[in-house]
Amino acid sequence: MKVLWTCCLYLVASLALGAETSVVTVLDGGARMLRGSTWFKLAEGARVQDGDIIEAAERTQVQVELATGDSLNIVGQAWLYVARAPRDAKQAAEFYMPEGWIKLAAKPPSSPLRLRTSLGTIDAGSAIAVVRAAANSLDLFVESGTARVSGTDSAPRDVHGGDFASRTADRALSVSGGAPQAFVAAMPRHFMDTLPSRADRYGASRLELAVDRPISFAEAEPWLNSPYRAAFIKRLQPRLADPAFRTAVMANVQAYPEWSSVLVPPPAAATPATAPPPPEKKESGLPWPFSGSRR
Repeated sequence: MKVLWTCCLYLVASLALGAETSVVTVLDGGARMLRGSTWFKLAEGARVQDGDIIEAAERTQVQVELATGDSLNIVGQAWLYVARAPRDAKQAAEFYMPEGWIKLAAKPPSSPLRLRTSLGTIDAGSAIAVVRAAANSLDLFVESGTARVSGTDSAPRDVHGGDFASRTADRALSVSGGAPQAFVAAMPRHFMDTLPSRADRYGASRLELAVDRPISFAEAEPWLNSPYRAAFIKRLQPRLADPAFRTAVMANVQAYPEWSSVLVPPPAAATPATAPPPPEKKESGLPWPFSGSRR
């Protein structure tokens, strides 16, 4: 009976694990994941957690299927920060992508799927859309459904199926019908197809990723100056113990005032001077009562 009960508990836990996590279901090419302050080699079946960064090399394809049933597929060179990975259909998902191609497939009535970029935020609550993000440009084609785009300097706009939205650092968001030929020609070919559903293949399996190495300062710097700066300042502070990382920070220490107390500790408080002992009384050679002491 005890063995049967243990098996039942394991089965329930395994099913819950598979249903309540997001997972990498497609990997074609070279990619890695930053968890904490350490890079790991990415592999299919890897579970995705809040705070993970996925880096995809040139032409690499990575697909993540969420616990909500939504999917996203990135093509490198690309970086994707998992600000919030939902554990069930009631939780909203939030990602940040400073550069790269991504196809989003949101399945209503799940909670919104939100993608932040350098130049705006896309809420794809019921949309299938293709996005190309860069530091100074943002392009969006909505295949079906409706996505809401909020520019950093403009009011939110709804972009409907068949429409194309675009903006640059010096030009406001514009919406037009149909994607331009240059966008279609540059778009990854498999984005023309429906994203495959493969989450069931990985069920409740747990994959231990191989460690690559700690993050360097050059790799960390863009994230330390991203919209999620506060989280990365706290998360990467232990890396200051590494001499190379610390030296790189010290070269521009004024840019990181949050670390000032660690990088340049305040001078130690001076120890108060000890008062000298009172002078020792010397007895006179006269007999008492003239000497002040009895003999």
